[in-house]
Amino acid sequence: MSNKLLVSAAVASALLSGQAMAHDTHFQNNSCDVELDGHIQYYQGDLTVKMDSGNVVKIDQYYNLTLNGKDVALDSEQQRWVTEYYDSIDMAIPMTLTIASEGLKIANVAVSEVFTELLGDNTMDDDFQALFTSLETKLSTSFYDDAGNLRVDSTEFEEPGWFDESWEQEFEAELESLVSESMGRILIALGTQMLWEGGDMSEFEQRMETWGEDLEFRLESQAAALEEKADALCEVLQKADYAEGQMQATISGLDDLNLLDMESHGEMRM
Repeated sequence: MSNKLLVSAAVASALLSGQAMAHDTHFQNNSCDVELDGHIQYYQGDLTVKMDSGNVVKIDQYYNLTLNGKDVALDSEQQRWVTEYYDSIDMAIPMTLTIASEGLKIANVAVSEVFTELLGDNTMDDDFQALFTSLETKLSTSFYDDAGNLRVDSTEFEEPGWFDESWEQEFEAELESLVSESMGRILIALGTQMLWEGGDMSEFEQRMETWGEDLEFRLESQAAALEEKADALCEVLQKADYAEGQMQATISGLDDLNLLDMESHGEMRM
């Protein structure tokens, strides 16, 4: 393996570590791919859905439903679906933010350790910490007010998914920038380590492979726990999607209510 190929593989490993965590955070897989048709707002217990038709549905924390500002009378079955819909989304929002935050922390550890190992010290630590601190701040300010109350407004999202994914794109772009800026230091560090190994490329490769396996083992349990939370979130969103369909079918005026567009959710029984 050439030095160039070795560097490329190491850098790719770092990028993929971060990107894999980011994608796991947003559960973009075949079983739970969610997009929004219309817009959702959630603040201080009030859930508002603005449909593409212009109609506005609002459900408060007491499960009262209004359509375009007018109260809607519900029978027991209709109330059941409204309650299920509200509770599911009310649960899904903090679950999503927890997963995003934990995924970012795992990515932080993975990427930081990759480059610390490559450089032999923590000279890039400040740069990485600044990057992750910036993303954590963005996550916090985007979804919490100054008092710590959850605040969601999908009109501010840059992507049509369940939650804004621009932080992931920013993470990838900033990480690529750090890699480019540090390539010289990485090459020098690799060359130095090779000299210490007596120029034995096979021994160096084996050491890097062993270290990589150790890092993967240490992060595996955290990643598995995160995946379980993502699966749980998917189930909650499936319940919300099903309840939404029942509201659409049984409540007059909600014919075009289809906020949650799930590519694959199977058949659900409530």
